[in-house]
Amino acid sequence: MQVTPAALTALVALSTAASCGSGSDAPAKHRLEGSLGQVMDLGYDEARVDLSTTQFSLRFVRVHKLKSLGGDAGTGETGVSEDYPLIVSYLLDSNEDWVMDKTTVDLTKVDARGNAKGVASRNVQKDPRTTLPKIVTGALTVDRALDLGVTVHGDFHITFEDGIEAASGRTVFAKSFDAKVTE
Repeated sequence: MQVTPAALTALVALSTAASCGSGSDAPAKHRLEGSLGQVMDLGYDEARVDLSTTQFSLRFVRVHKLKSLGGDAGTGETGVSEDYPLIVSYLLDSNEDWVMDKTTVDLTKVDARGNAKGVASRNVQKDPRTTLPKIVTGALTVDRALDLGVTVHGDFHITFEDGIEAASGRTVFAKSFDAKVTE
């Protein structure tokens, strides 16, 4: 096989670009299941529950190590960036105290105005798809109260509304996840 000078230059440029910037990441530690994985990457490294007085968000986090562009001494790492291949959020009513006990949440509930209480979204660099279709069936279960600093064990399943978006009519689920509760 003969390599042309132009092909060699392109290969060197590609190799240099890959070693700078976001660096090469290790494979994801975990993967969400379901047909949504056919149209987008659902790999993640850890899960977190962000809790406030008005909502909670279950974030599946993909961590990317960043590399410096310069020739620093040492590893050249400058930090990490995070992608969120899936975020499942649920709006809390003032009378909902389910976060105090083990329970299952119906992600298809609506509030008094008819707005969805359970929504799914994502935030992945270089992927413009941030919103996902309406949840038509879905539930999330945790094994203990969502107290700050604890790690909860749980599972969830979601089916999205049919439509024209890539995620339409698809499913996503985790038979098991562990997530640390943060603010």
